[in-house]
This record gives sequence, structure tokens and C-alpha cells, in this order.
Amino acid sequence: MTVNEQLIPLIPLLPILGFAFTAFAGRRIGRFAFLIPLLLVIASWAIAMGVVYTQLTGGYGEAGATVALWTWVPAGRFTVEVAFHVDNLTACLLIVVTTIGMLVHLYSVGYMAHDPGRWRFFAYLNLFMFSMLLLVLASDFLVVFAAWELVGLSSYILIGFWYPRRSAALAAKKAFIVNRVGDVGFALGIMAIWVALGTLDIATVNERIGTLQPLTISLIAFLVFCGAVGKSAQFPLHVWLPDAMEGPTPVSALIHAATMVNAGVYLVARTATIYAHAPEMMVLVAAIGTFTAILAASIAFTQTDIKRVLAYSTLSQLGYMFAAFGVGAFTASIFHLMTHGFFKGLLFLGSGSVIHAVHDEQDMNKMGGLWRKIPVTHWTMLIGTLALSGIPPLAGFFSKDQILGESFILGFYWVWGIGLLVAIMTAFYMFRLMGKTFYGSPSAYAKSIWESIHEGPWTMLLPLVLLAIPSVFIGAALGLPLADPLIKQWLLPVFEGAETTLAREVPEYQLFGIDGALIIVSVAAATLGAVVSAWLFGLFRTRTRPAAVERATASSRVTRFLYRASLNKWWFDDLYDLLFIRIGGRVADAIVWFDVHVVDGTVNGTGTVVSGTGRILRRVQTGRVQNYALGIAFGLVVMAGAYLFMASR
Repeated sequence: MTVNEQLIPLIPLLPILGFAFTAFAGRRIGRFAFLIPLLLVIASWAIAMGVVYTQLTGGYGEAGATVALWTWVPAGRFTVEVAFHVDNLTACLLIVVTTIGMLVHLYSVGYMAHDPGRWRFFAYLNLFMFSMLLLVLASDFLVVFAAWELVGLSSYILIGFWYPRRSAALAAKKAFIVNRVGDVGFALGIMAIWVALGTLDIATVNERIGTLQPLTISLIAFLVFCGAVGKSAQFPLHVWLPDAMEGPTPVSALIHAATMVNAGVYLVARTATIYAHAPEMMVLVAAIGTFTAILAASIAFTQTDIKRVLAYSTLSQLGYMFAAFGVGAFTASIFHLMTHGFFKGLLFLGSGSVIHAVHDEQDMNKMGGLWRKIPVTHWTMLIGTLALSGIPPLAGFFSKDQILGESFILGFYWVWGIGLLVAIMTAFYMFRLMGKTFYGSPSAYAKSIWESIHEGPWTMLLPLVLLAIPSVFIGAALGLPLADPLIKQWLLPVFEGAETTLAREVPEYQLFGIDGALIIVSVAAATLGAVVSAWLFGLFRTRTRPAAVERATASSRVTRFLYRASLNKWWFDDLYDLLFIRIGGRVADAIVWFDVHVVDGTVNGTGTVVSGTGRILRRVQTGRVQNYALGIAFGLVVMAGAYLFMASR
């Protein structure tokens, strides 16, 4: 084992040490309790970057490096090794997780400066970093599942960090319960893998999966996908993510924009060979992804909470990633995961800066004209908005165009068409967010506090600037040249087996012909959405234009219905409340009544009859000879009487 390989276990070890130290000593340290967690996460990031550089430059070889630590479960044939594996896919995730995690820790120093539980917050952040890094590095499905559940636990306690607020406590509970639904499927999938193949080592499973029957492979793929749907908040388990915005904004940026929600995409990518042997499941993945993308984008149209708009945007972009994976554009999916992590993390932290500036207000209708007061936040969020909208040459343009282009070239025209529509919608609602927040005239609320609005401390602004840099350049750095981009060179060894199984020719991009036309169409779509939204809500907004939008919305039954449906999130929360809380609750109450009064009543009644009969019969057994003689005599009389009665007949 080389020195660099020996450093790999330190990447998750340092955050868990920070958690342990801060959990036990943070209260005593007080206001400087953030130092140890912050420094350890920075050290973890530095080690991770060294490991990433070594891997991506071929230092570990094409197969990567595996570091075995100990045998966790030695039970005959069922043996589970705790081992860390680093390949190019792991390296891509490490770049996103550690970089954004480090910047969120730094941002939290300023954002949580006046919170009395700041030491607890940083302990929880370190616990999450450990959990997510363990998930990314694990080489065995059971270790992945353990990290998977730790990520869920971390999400629960961070969403409910402000637990005295009932809304935060309910949102945390909702996230935890909905995720468990998907996790049941994932757990069953792991069991099916063990029964079918006798191993849980991910690399071995990918090698042997082709020996199974197609129906078995499809079942395993479906069950694993259930876990991904829950963690990445895809339909129908999408309802938890918007409510998770009740947590502090750094939590939204770290967990619900850039890292945790990517775990589902990573899981599906890590098991790409399984899905390549089950093409019908890939179609299901594409269908769920595209439906989630357009559903979430349609809801984002009417939301007024700045964080909820970004939450639905996250749902939509995750749908893009799953759609890309479903059509076989594996590299494009991970490429979008990376670019999205940076610009969506930037947008969430920027929204936190806005909320901090306007005294914890999140309603965009009560904002306006803020670009004058918080210019750094404005310009960095504008960069994030342009990147998310797919405007060239920013990061989102390259990854989104690759998804749309490969969908079209591979013959999935329905994915391309829906993706193009979602691109228009994305640009529209993001420039609506920018217009309502930063442009136009200050609202009545903003005027009342106008003089007190100011930028946050440097610990909040520096992460915005640092995240804006990759939001501008990482797309071109990894996506050029179009014919053979760097990201394709990185991930080709990872997905080579899946591509070979699918027997598809990986499309190569050119600047002319159909590829050039697709690029022009995607850019035109994004530009159309941005221009229309900017005209309605942007720099030249007047009072008549929003009023015109309202009049247009109320002009017909169809538009009124669509507006109400979007505003009410297509009533999915109401439907789930009806099915699982009201009806499900009554069914559960009926089952409890049946169990208590019928099942338990029968058992308890039988016991009561037996014990009562026993108490009566016990009195016969007095132990006195004369009583027994009297009983014998009485019995003889009864027998004689019975005999005489029968004889007389």
C-alpha cells in the first residue's frame, strides 16, 4: 500500500473525529467550537484533492485503489469487508462533496454566528460529512447501506435543528419517514443480490450480474432504484425535499442541493452494469426522471418562498440526471451532477445571504431592488442563475446540452422534447426569482428596513465568490473539446462495461450538422425563457407587467386551474395526507381495535375462562378424606339413579 493509499481512510475519519470532539466538548468551548470541525473538514478536503489528483492522473491505475481496513461481518460465506475504493467516479464525487462541504462549513461560521446551538450544528455537519464520504468510498453494498442510513439520520437532525419550531420538527419527521420507504426497497435489493450472487462486493456484483436471469436482474435493478428515488427525491417520493427547507440555509445547500440528494444518482451510476443488463428498467429510470423534471419545474413557477423555488429546481435537475442515465448517457449524468452541485450550492448560499440581509424574510414578494444593497450576493447569484439556465459559456450549458444532445442522438426524442421544455421553464422561474428579489422597486416590506439591509460577513461572501468560479469555468474545463471532453476521458473506464453491454455507439459531438443544430436549439430555448421572464420580472419591471401576468392567469378556467395546481403543488401533499394519514390512519386504528378487542380479547378471554374454572375446581381438592368419601358416595348415588332410570325405560 502506497503512502497516498494510506491517506484515503483519513478522508472520512477526520470529520467523524470532529463530530466526536465537538459533541462532547463543544458546549464547554462555546463560541469557538466551530474551529475544530472547520479545520478537520479543510484537512479532509486537502487529502481528498491529493487522492483525486493521483487517481485522475493515473497514479492508482485504471482500476483505481482499494484499501481494506477490517472484516466487519465474518459469518461463514457471508463476509463483509470494510474497504474503501477510489476510481474516477469516486474522484468526481469527492471533488463535489468535499469542496462544497468545506465552503458550507466556512459559510456557517457567519450564518450561525448568533445561534446558541452553533456547536451542535457544526457537530452535526461533521457527522454528515463522515456519512456522505463513507457512502462514496465504500466498496461493499452493506457498508453503503450503513452510510446510506447515517446520511438519512444526519439529514433528519439537521432539518430539525430548530426543533422548537413545529414546522421544522414535522419536516424532519416527514423526510425521515419518506426516505425509509425507499430504503426498504434498497434493503430488499441488497438481500436479493446476496441470494442471487453470494457476494455484496460492488465490483464483483458488476462482474457477475450478467450470469443471472433477466427477470432477477430487473428485480434487483428496480429495488436498488427504489432507494435512489427516496434519497434523490424523485416522484413519487419527492414530497419531502421542499419541506426540508425548514432547516438552516447551509443545510439546504450542503444536503439538499449538492451532496445528499446526489447519493441516489451516484448509487445508480455505481451499479450501471446492472441497469445495462435490464434495459427496460433504464426506460423506467428515464420516465421517472423526465416526469419529475417537468413536474417540479411547473411547481417552481408559482412559489414565492425563495428557498422553495430552489428546492423544486433541485428536484427538476435531479430528474435531468436520472433521465440522462435512463437513455444511456452515463457520463452526461455525472457531468451534470458535478456542475449542478456547484451552481446550486452557490444559489442556496446566496439565498441564505438574501434572507440574512432582510432579517429572515423568505417571501420574494416582500423583496425587490436588493442588487443595490447586496451587490456581491446579486452578482454571484446571477452567475448561478445563468449557469442553471444553461446559458453559454457557463457550466450548466455544457452538461445540460450533453444530456439533451445524447438523448436526441440515441433516439429518445420524448426525453429530448421534455428536457427542452424544462430548459425553457427553468430559465423562466430562475429569472423570476432574480427579478422579484433583486430588481424593480423595493416592496413595502423592503422599504421599511431598507436602511438596515447589508451584506453578510466575509465568511459568508467568500464561499459565494469561490463557488461562482467553478459555476463559470468547470463546464468548459470538463466539457471541451466537444468531440472528446475531459469528463468523458475520466469516466470512460467506469462505464465501459455498461456501454459494452448496451452495445451502443457513444455519440461524439461536433460543432456542425445535427449536433450544432441541437446546441442552437437548446441555447435558444434557455434564452427564450430567460428573456420573457426578465421582461416580466427583471430589470425593466413595471407595475403593469406583473398585473398583466395576473390578468392572463385569471382569463380562463384552464389557466386558473393550472395556476392553482402549481401553487398547490399539484395536490400531491393533500393526496398523500388523504391516503396515508386520514384513510391509512383510520385503517390502522381499525386494525388496532381488532387486535386489542378481537385478537387480544380472544386470548385474554380464554385465559380468564381457564383461570376462573381452575379457581372453582381448586376448591374441590381440600385434602380431607371425609370430603373425598362424600364425593364417592355422591357419585355412587348418581350412578345408581342413572341405572334405575335407564332400567325403568
